[in-house]
Amino acid sequence: MKQITDKQVVVVGAFHQSVREVLKNFPVHFVYQKKRLGTGHAVSVGIKEIEKQAWSPTLVLVGYGDHTMFYKKHSVVQLIKNHLAQQATISLLTFIYENPDEKKYGRIMRNESGNVVDIVEQKDASEEQRKIKEVNPGFYCFDYAFLRRSIKKLKKSEASSEYYITDMIKIASTQGEKVISLPIAYKEVGPGINTIEDLKENEKLFILNQTIS
Repeated sequence: MKQITDKQVVVVGAFHQSVREVLKNFPVHFVYQKKRLGTGHAVSVGIKEIEKQAWSPTLVLVGYGDHTMFYKKHSVVQLIKNHLAQQATISLLTFIYENPDEKKYGRIMRNESGNVVDIVEQKDASEEQRKIKEVNPGFYCFDYAFLRRSIKKLKKSEASSEYYITDMIKIASTQGEKVISLPIAYKEVGPGINTIEDLKENEKLFILNQTIS
């Protein structure tokens, strides 16, 4: 992302020493998330670092650490271009996965007009919502002023007691803000890493992508 963004903040928690070691030669700002209270909490910790550094960004990219190794530069650049061209408040990547229950992906919720209005996490999804195959890989472009102002509105999930950054989608759409999406292929996402099997699958996909490119 250093070729796209001018500053990078990495929020670390469990096993943070190993993450710091891997990224020690990169010009990133590390922030330690003492209490792991979900992705929304992690982003709020990152925002505090931005404020501490007295940066004044217009846009902020947010990505989950266990996916960002696969995203292509052209997709991220296109996401930003679309965001600016359509004057969106939030832009996000999506992809189609035939069996979302397998990887417990959050489902993309659209209204009758086809607009993205919410993301429902697997553990909170109803039986009907879990049939949706368009899912969330966890990469967003936010209007920073909106993000900073509205992230305080996040509430804990009753299912997990965590704050989800995905809830920002519903907050934005409820306020009449524009939310847009950019579809990408699964090979640009890879599975989230929650198990040893997920790690092995990621390694195979990484090697395959390296071979193709």
